[in-house]
Amino acid sequence: MSRAMARKLDEMPRVELTESHWSDEQKAEFLRRRRARNFLLLAALGGFCLIVYVIALVKLHEYGQMW
Repeated sequence: MSRAMARKLDEMPRVELTESHWSDEQKAEFLRRRRARNFLLLAALGGFCLIVYVIALVKLHEYGQMW
């Protein structure tokens, strides 16, 4: 790590960790939203991988490098 980066990290404000006092309904809502967001991110990542795979197959077939 460079000196400038170390100096910048030292200048950053420190944040205290606090306990949250959520009700059971708030915890359940948070967990439900987080689970939905995680599934959405999984679907987006899977879709991106599928697009890259299909493009690679088309390019390989187009240039005669496949089979």
